[in-house]
Amino acid sequence: MEAIHITSESIKMDLQHCNSCGDCLIACPLSAIQGILESREFDKDSLVYNDSYTPLIKELLIYKKRGVTTVRSESTLDNQKWIKVINNANDILVKLDENTIKLNENREEKELTRRAFFSSLRKEGYQLAKNMTPATWKMEAKKWNITRYFPDYQFFQVRLEQEKCTFCQMCFSFCSQKVFILHEGFLQVENEKCVNCYDCRDICPENALKIELKINKKYIAQHPFHTKNCQTCGKMFSTFDPNIQKCPICHDRDPEWLSPYQ
Repeated sequence: MEAIHITSESIKMDLQHCNSCGDCLIACPLSAIQGILESREFDKDSLVYNDSYTPLIKELLIYKKRGVTTVRSESTLDNQKWIKVINNANDILVKLDENTIKLNENREEKELTRRAFFSSLRKEGYQLAKNMTPATWKMEAKKWNITRYFPDYQFFQVRLEQEKCTFCQMCFSFCSQKVFILHEGFLQVENEKCVNCYDCRDICPENALKIELKINKKYIAQHPFHTKNCQTCGKMFSTFDPNIQKCPICHDRDPEWLSPYQ
């Protein structure tokens, strides 16, 4: 709908073009956008089919962890976009050792009022009532961060090319999820925290980081590094290469430049 305009200097949202589809809320890897999904409707533990939107795979995975077990349609569901998303989400749920989302078609049920809906949930002890409402669902910050729902798994693999890395640690500063940790002589990459925001990859001056989609049990990669004193400036620096004797600044300095250390 072209409701969001991104330039090199700013991000603008044009509410006149927004149709409340919710895609921006859900897709944002850092869950930085808050709002109401007006098109979503829930009945007990079911997401009610609505052809005005197509859910995202990430959305269905989060709904599953928050209590949704079925997608309910009053007639035969022949919307191929919905069917594809449900099937893809179920393929991932299998990898995550979770039960799949069922499709409930032609189900005849008496429509519940808002009050009756919450009353029935309280009587049956459903925790879903704390998180969902029949017609809208206002999500708070971080509620669309998928890593919080599957802490024992990783969705992305951060690849570090040590031969390119100068250990400038810029990725440390820009990673809001704290994926990179220094621990007892190792650089630890905690992949289960990665949300694929690309901050580390985009800020890396050496293009030493790659992010790949990889759904698996969480894996913490450990890269041993060395701490040395630069032979030129004397300052302490870290490196993956045991043979390097100069810090990155002195190593890359043009030899014809006047040295500040002489």
